[in-house]
Amino acid sequence: MFPGLVQQIHASPRYPSWVLVACLSGMFATTFTITILGVSLAVIAEDLGSTPEVVAWVITGPMLIQALALPVLGKLGDLLGHRRVYLVGFAFAAIFALATAAAWNAGSLIAIRTLGQLTGTATWPASTALLFHVYRPEERVRAMGWVSLVSAGAPVFGLAIGGLMVDTLGWRPLFLIQAVLCGLAFVFATVVLRETGREEGVSLDLPGAAAIALAASCLTFGVNRLPAWGVAHPGVIGPLAVVPFALAGFVWAERRARHPLVPLAFFSRRNFSLPMVSGFFAQFAYMGGFIISPLLLLQVFGYSATATSFLTMLRPVTFSVCSPIGGAIATRIGERTMVVIGNGGVVLAMVSFALGAAFQSIGLIAGGLVIAGLGFGICQPSISALVGNSVGDRHFGIASSAVGMASSIGAVSGISVLTALTADSQSPEIFFRGYALGGAFALLGFVASFFTQGRRAARRAAAVDDPPAVAAG
Repeated sequence: MFPGLVQQIHASPRYPSWVLVACLSGMFATTFTITILGVSLAVIAEDLGSTPEVVAWVITGPMLIQALALPVLGKLGDLLGHRRVYLVGFAFAAIFALATAAAWNAGSLIAIRTLGQLTGTATWPASTALLFHVYRPEERVRAMGWVSLVSAGAPVFGLAIGGLMVDTLGWRPLFLIQAVLCGLAFVFATVVLRETGREEGVSLDLPGAAAIALAASCLTFGVNRLPAWGVAHPGVIGPLAVVPFALAGFVWAERRARHPLVPLAFFSRRNFSLPMVSGFFAQFAYMGGFIISPLLLLQVFGYSATATSFLTMLRPVTFSVCSPIGGAIATRIGERTMVVIGNGGVVLAMVSFALGAAFQSIGLIAGGLVIAGLGFGICQPSISALVGNSVGDRHFGIASSAVGMASSIGAVSGISVLTALTADSQSPEIFFRGYALGGAFALLGFVASFFTQGRRAARRAAAVDDPPAVAAG
């Protein structure tokens, strides 16, 4: 397709920027509808003759499938080539976006969106790996800053225009628009992206993949259902009880696999394991604090839904603005420093939230939203870069998947636990306790970030990685 244009783009000295634009275009097309579903549950439920509680699975289902699928899809990119996985996932994401507009009942909508998330998730580790292949190690964090900007900014954009469109045109046209945007981004990616290396004669570690998928899905499901069903419910106890056995099975499978899904030696590298630990705890506090803040404003401060929406947008807007800035600064002072500073910002944000709840100060709550966006915005790109730089080219896909899975589970855990604590409470003290718990988790992430390594030490550790993969033909 367009051979002359393809050759010109691939030969350009600015080719990494072309790849970045292609990946960001795809990310925007697949993510801008996320927030629209959240705020339109009642409208969608009425249109489909269902209830908001049932339709809420259009959000929960994709979250669960994402946690389950990330490691496998990331490894498939390492084995088959990330361009191939990216384009196939993107094509199906466009098809499912189109199918969403034709959903005929709640069950079909939930199934379509869950399958759409499964295929769309394939583009996440693939896009990160594609970027890591064309950017030098010290420049990857800058690219991750732009990725974080779009991943946070696209849902905000969707929220800004989505409400008006849903009120005037209904919810279905939004997904027709998404299908068109996905189609355009797919064509652009087909022209720009070139294939990465792939491993010949290496098979997917199915036992390891099954074990880690079981652990991730059971943990995510159990924690997600905890607020609704309670800690004593068999649907919560059962999945959570499976998690340690599934993790033990994963370790057992990896030790015996000829080509493991994730080489266990990676976990002994500080810049592989500790950034994920830090990211998990930071996400717990960051997302949990963000979700209960509107509840505080509505139930304790008595703000209207409109005022609450505008105030809570301070966090994603700040995150979007600060992510590329944080990525650019990290290229100069190092990713480790930015992770430490960013995690410290998340801790400070939780303190501001807690004091805002205790003293019923809107200024402290608004300040907490801004500081949270600032802190997480500057550390998220560096977390991705640290983990990616800790492994060799052959494992970029599984490395980015591991970061994504840890962050997703942290976010689900924070949302579920802090929501369960505050629920329908109108007591400032209850919200104070919720923010304090989030602050304790954020502090653990802050401590973990101190033990990550600088660039030189991390490169020495990564130098013992496997030799480069066999290049694609």
